[in-house]
Amino acid sequence: MSDLKKIELTIKNYNVKNTADIDTLYSQVRCEDGEGKTFYFKEVCMLDYLKRHGAIVTDKPRTWYYKHLSKKSIVLVAFQKADGKVEYDLDHLRLVAKSSILKGVVFAVAAIPAALIIATATFGVGLLFAPVCFFYAYRSLFKIPRMLRRSTLINELAAHGVTVQ
Repeated sequence: MSDLKKIELTIKNYNVKNTADIDTLYSQVRCEDGEGKTFYFKEVCMLDYLKRHGAIVTDKPRTWYYKHLSKKSIVLVAFQKADGKVEYDLDHLRLVAKSSILKGVVFAVAAIPAALIIATATFGVGLLFAPVCFFYAYRSLFKIPRMLRRSTLINELAAHGVTVQ
């Protein structure tokens, strides 16, 4: 399971990949740490609440609290402004976890029919698609909601010195 990580960074630029009602997906987020090293996050999922409060403002130092959803994508849980105030919205993260469950159900239901259709077109090789779909269904149904559970996030934020009310 992914642990909550804390990093101080300055955002240089980003691309908006997808926008929804409660969150936005950014791609190729170029950041700079305190030492001046440049690094990238391939995908960053950020709640609209955090965006409104300035979590993605460029050229200002911020401290992010995030979790890895996969090797190259993260979800921003909270961020600390320059004045020391930590902004978070755990209730909307619950909605993100519920949408992940729905996505997992879709993957699980579509795995066998999609694999059979692909296998017909590729002379059987497409049957390898079913285990991949079941893996993503498992991640979306169990792992991601467990990582974004309110009690888990409260405990991990408390470990970093953030008190959640």
